[in-house]
Amino acid sequence: MPSRMEKVQDLLHKEIAKVVIKDLNNPTLSSLVTISSVKVSRDLRHSVVYFTSLDDNQLAIEDELNRASGYIRGILAKKIHLKRLPSLKFIYDNSEREGLRIDSLLQRLSQDD
Repeated sequence: MPSRMEKVQDLLHKEIAKVVIKDLNNPTLSSLVTISSVKVSRDLRHSVVYFTSLDDNQLAIEDELNRASGYIRGILAKKIHLKRLPSLKFIYDNSEREGLRIDSLLQRLSQDD
C-alpha cells in the first residue's frame, strides 16, 4: 500500500506535467519538457521536480521553470487540496544520458573482448 508521501508525489507529478503542457504560455517549455519524477520532503514543505528535455540547453530551461515555479504552484493550489503545498524546485534529470553513456561504455568493452 503506497504511503501518504508516495501518493502526494504521484499527484504532484501528474498535475505539474499537466500544468507545464497546458497552462504555461512558454512554447519552448511546454513542448520540450517532460516531468520525470517528484520527490517531496518528509514535512511536505519542499519538493524537487526532476525533468528531462529534448533541448540541449538544460540550464536555460531549468532557470525558466524555476522562475515559473511560483506561477505553477499557484495553479496547483487551485487544483490540489493539501494542507500544505510544497515549494517547487526544478532540476534537470540526467539519469537517461548517464544510462546511455554507461551502455555505450559497456558495448565498447564487449567489442574489445
